[in-house]
Amino acid sequence: MNRVNTVQYILQQWHGNTVHPHVNKVIDQLKKCRTAGQGYHVYRCGHEGCGHYHYRYHSCRNRHCPQCGSFQKQQWIEDRTAELLPTPYFHVVFTIPHTLNSMILGNRRQLFKLLFDASAQTLLQLSKDEQYLGATPGILSVLHSWGQQLSFHPHVHCIVSGGGLLENGATAQWRPSVRKKGNFLFPLKALSKIFRAKFLQGMKKLAAIKRIDIKDQCDFEKLINALWREDWLVYAKKAFGGPQQVIHYLGSYTHKTAISNHRIKQVNKQEQTVSFSYKDYGDDSKQKVMTL
Repeated sequence: MNRVNTVQYILQQWHGNTVHPHVNKVIDQLKKCRTAGQGYHVYRCGHEGCGHYHYRYHSCRNRHCPQCGSFQKQQWIEDRTAELLPTPYFHVVFTIPHTLNSMILGNRRQLFKLLFDASAQTLLQLSKDEQYLGATPGILSVLHSWGQQLSFHPHVHCIVSGGGLLENGATAQWRPSVRKKGNFLFPLKALSKIFRAKFLQGMKKLAAIKRIDIKDQCDFEKLINALWREDWLVYAKKAFGGPQQVIHYLGSYTHKTAISNHRIKQVNKQEQTVSFSYKDYGDDSKQKVMTL
């Protein structure tokens, strides 16, 4: 790979300090990763007459670094795979409307938690219905906060077991899904409506107890009312190729940054632009190039 076409090189050449000390610390680690600035070990050949020295530069091990995270990612994938049950699994994605982006950016801790809570409660509520499952399923949720174009795009990926535990006194019994078709677990319209209701009701409760920052109460009420009229996007289907494939997909996001070096196609020093590849899901998942 061309040394110029890396996140590290771009940061080394053009990054300036920000007002956020944590961001500065992270980016400083990415810039120094596997360089003398990060420290190193020196190895010397003990063979008589050789005495060759070899320098091994330290990795930063930061989860945002494109050069690091492979070992941690593989360990995470193995741990999650070991937890899988001998049953079909379903892949469900809950997405927040873009009109809420600025609100979420200003209240990330509270609204990311609400995203996890609302999506999990939606799945659990439908799971209790006898016509779908009538039991409590296993759910693994992972937050993604960016899209392929590096834009802010908060959404939660969930892997849901196609069966669940039915408690009967002191004992628990496994109950498989009662759906006749195996390509989905719950109807999409129901998922979308329940998720929308739980998230918006949760936002109103947080605003009432002043847990989220609201600049104008009137504008906030208008926003909530407008969001009630929108169709919220929920993606749901059986895990293609099995749950292991989805876990591998999620693993690449839990331990790596939003963009990897192989996606960077060109760095123009004169114009100070970077061109990278991305998958356009709105255009039949076509591979395209964006320049920033």
